[in-house]
Amino acid sequence: MADEKWNLNTTGDLTAESGSPVGLVNPPRSADQHATDRPAGYGDQVVPPKPIWFTDTQGNPHSHGTAEPYKVLLFWRSNVGERDADLNSNYYMGVAGLQSVGVTGHRITVNGIGDVHHPGGETSVTITGYTDRTDPAHPVWRLIEPDTDYTFTVAAHNQSYEYGLASDPVTMHTPALGYDQQHLTYAPKPPNDLDFAAPLPLVSSTVGGPIQLRWTKVPGATSYEVFDNPTTATNEGMDPARIGLSQHDVKLGDAPQPAAGTSTVTFITTNYTVPRQAFALKVRAVRTDINGTAYGAFSPTLRGHIPAAFHAPGKPGVPALSENPIVGGQVKLALTAPPIDATHGGPEWYAVYDAGSKVANVPAPLGAAPQATLHYATGQNYSFTVVAGNTAGTSPASDALADTVPA
Repeated sequence: MADEKWNLNTTGDLTAESGSPVGLVNPPRSADQHATDRPAGYGDQVVPPKPIWFTDTQGNPHSHGTAEPYKVLLFWRSNVGERDADLNSNYYMGVAGLQSVGVTGHRITVNGIGDVHHPGGETSVTITGYTDRTDPAHPVWRLIEPDTDYTFTVAAHNQSYEYGLASDPVTMHTPALGYDQQHLTYAPKPPNDLDFAAPLPLVSSTVGGPIQLRWTKVPGATSYEVFDNPTTATNEGMDPARIGLSQHDVKLGDAPQPAAGTSTVTFITTNYTVPRQAFALKVRAVRTDINGTAYGAFSPTLRGHIPAAFHAPGKPGVPALSENPIVGGQVKLALTAPPIDATHGGPEWYAVYDAGSKVANVPAPLGAAPQATLHYATGQNYSFTVVAGNTAGTSPASDALADTVPA
């Protein structure tokens, strides 16, 4: 074998090459043989998964919320390549641009008797009519009609026209003729002068305080929705499950349209109880009538932070320190917040010391009982004290808690 020379510059069968051994136990297999050995379904297109309808802010399925007398706009997710949004940037919003992978078209079924084919991977379509296949031999094109219920499902197919599961059905009602044509064409304008109606609350007790808002009422609106986004992100992507909203938007409540003669709308939030908590408040106008609900664009966002508790009125009082049972060398300390009164403000942090050396820093959420867990060896002595602090100053140390870690 050492004297044999193999010709690697050929595509011929090696058994026919000059100098090749004769009678190979496992001769090379031909392309046809490899094709014959492939399992069933080798190379087939992947069948797309079941599409999912978008939902409104209450979690109800809808189709972009628009239906007119002679057309309906449907809006769904293909459920392909889904991934969570990257909260650190706005480049990966929901599906990260993978919606149409493997999807070459959709079939929209209408009332179970007709359908419309929608080529491509787009996930929205305006339906103005459909093919009625009640009589398969004589299909009929029917237009969308006013004042009628229509039930839709959507299914995606691949390049081989193999369809995946159909979505859950969603029913929409087209409004009757004579309705306010501008209801859908012109949604309410956004409130552009959102502002504070009172100073921000000084969080100086476990009750905290609300934020008071005001804006000029919008003509044609019937109510308003107020949202907050308490995260620190300033440019989040769209929430794929709630059209028009961003990740982490939280609805605080609704404000009614004031009566005639009143030009200003006011809203009082629930109490904020965390000093320095970030907020990003915004409002949108809503019009609800016999034709449905139309949402306007959001107002400019009102950003800020709740003032720290130490503003009312000074450094914290003396905290208390107690010991929970020690298990496996873990020393668990329970910290009791000092009272907030006319002299002492709320703590923003605690520092735990052992014989004068700092061993732990603990944040101080308002109204909560913070804890600290330390890992000590069996037989080790300790003498713990704790101080509370805020920007106004630091409290005196608590009484010492001294003992020895048991075996």
